[in-house]
Amino acid sequence: MIRRSRPMLLLIALLTALATVTGCAAIPDETPAQGIAAGDAGGKAAPVPDPAPGLQPADLVRAFLEANADPTSSYAAGRPYLTKAAQAKWQPASSITIIQNTYNTLPDQTKPDHAKVLLTTQIIGRLGADYAFVPASAPNALTIELDKQDGQWRISSPPPGVYMTLDRFNEVYRQTRVYFLDPQKRVLVPDLRYIVAQPASTLPGRVIDLLLAGPSDAMQGAVTSALGRDAALETGGNETGDGAVLVNLSRPGDTGSPGNVKLMIAQIVQSLAVVTNNRIRVEVEGTALSPERLDWRVGDLPAYDIGTSPGPDLTGLLVQDGRIKQLADGKPLNGPAGNGSYVVQTAAQSIDGTELATVSKPGANAELRVGGLTQSAPVVDLTATTLTRPTWVSADSATDPSNEVWTVADGSRVARVVKSADGTWVARPVNSNDLSQFGQITDLRLSRDGTRAAVIANSQLIVCAVVRTPNSDTVALRSPRLLLPDTLTSVVGVDWLLQDQLVVATSSPASPVVQVAADGDPVFNRYNAANLTAPVTAVTAAPSRPVIVVDAGGMWTSSDSGSVWRVQGGVNVGRGSSAVPFYPG
Repeated sequence: MIRRSRPMLLLIALLTALATVTGCAAIPDETPAQGIAAGDAGGKAAPVPDPAPGLQPADLVRAFLEANADPTSSYAAGRPYLTKAAQAKWQPASSITIIQNTYNTLPDQTKPDHAKVLLTTQIIGRLGADYAFVPASAPNALTIELDKQDGQWRISSPPPGVYMTLDRFNEVYRQTRVYFLDPQKRVLVPDLRYIVAQPASTLPGRVIDLLLAGPSDAMQGAVTSALGRDAALETGGNETGDGAVLVNLSRPGDTGSPGNVKLMIAQIVQSLAVVTNNRIRVEVEGTALSPERLDWRVGDLPAYDIGTSPGPDLTGLLVQDGRIKQLADGKPLNGPAGNGSYVVQTAAQSIDGTELATVSKPGANAELRVGGLTQSAPVVDLTATTLTRPTWVSADSATDPSNEVWTVADGSRVARVVKSADGTWVARPVNSNDLSQFGQITDLRLSRDGTRAAVIANSQLIVCAVVRTPNSDTVALRSPRLLLPDTLTSVVGVDWLLQDQLVVATSSPASPVVQVAADGDPVFNRYNAANLTAPVTAVTAAPSRPVIVVDAGGMWTSSDSGSVWRVQGGVNVGRGSSAVPFYPG
């Protein structure tokens, strides 16, 4: 059997892609089953054509960038563009750099048998060894040298690793979700990855490889797995012949606990649901992992989303003119938050709807109050001139209220306010040193599963992992990633639409509202700007809810990115309003 080590994961998976890449594969209908075997090659590769004869140096470099993106047979398509000496030294699997579709290849020097081409590009990211996208933004210039070989130009000094355009990246790779667990093992958490799209028959095996290798670098410490560190995929998986995909494991970890076994199966089945519609058969060395059933579908699993989505009866609230009102009908909330006693600037409702955190500023300092939704609440001992809109951590169970809410004091000090045993709310620091490089923080929103934080700093969007040290009160924000820095330059608001999807409001008339992935995938959706009047000043989003924004003209709602924005009914928000709508979370 083979245990695939994480550093080799990228190389092994690419070496198994033995059919010409033609684009992203659709999920196939249920087909005759096959076992997922480690290192399944999937057939022989087709012969690789030579470059067109007579290509000039700059044209050859462009043709090489197109060909070298194909990972089939250890990037065989790119090798004919290199001199024989360069072919022996080229290490394409060492790194994958993604560049803008438009780039320049400028002849820098040409002699009868030697030439130089200046390749100038804009880097937008790279694919890590963990198969996760790592956003970046940097101009890049490389001098590529070429020599004549048998009368034809060939590259003698190729770029390091593989350089590919965004279009080619989207042709060769497809996005998938690998599912892990929050630290309390209550919620399945998606971890975005990118796998070679062809051949489609090998997709399940690649997904399982990623699952067994553990979380991506960006999510280290924020999520965990029910599968043991030594879990491996058995070699030589057998075809069952009855329409199930077989996942045959060895050393899966703790199989003595029925609850942990169910979590293992949930991670496997949910991860594979992205790439196959077949039933999933999970075994340990040929024996069913669970005595409960042999084959599994997503519908057979319990709901692993406790406290991550507000109930249908919680329609949202609104801060307007210092009062908190119902978003559905504009009626003030009962109690001091709704009658004007607090003069609320901003607020947040817990995901279960029972608690409320408000920010007011009656004097020089801001005040944070946390308590029951309609009850009077004391001021938390947290001295600050400014406090960002609070954001709630989900409850530990479906029947418990949340006991933790976050805010940012004076643009730099991230605080988590925790309910103590005697019922008082106490502020504790969050280690946010990794965020100091980005400047003043004006907003922070926790994902509703509690594993990620979206941060607005210096009008840009950053996503980081929420890392809780086991058996400790220490919490830190780690692995910050600056998302779409060339596009999102005037961010004013953000909220979580899904566990790994954000809705972002900007003051830009060109892109007032956009939906972006939590990993900074450069392919994103711009919401239809029809009816919006810049600048947008506030946004709220939640699963299975319309997105709501406030702009210079009022408050608007949209069910999807292609729809025209419509006036939010039930409450009158006039032009130039500073109203702040918010869903629970």
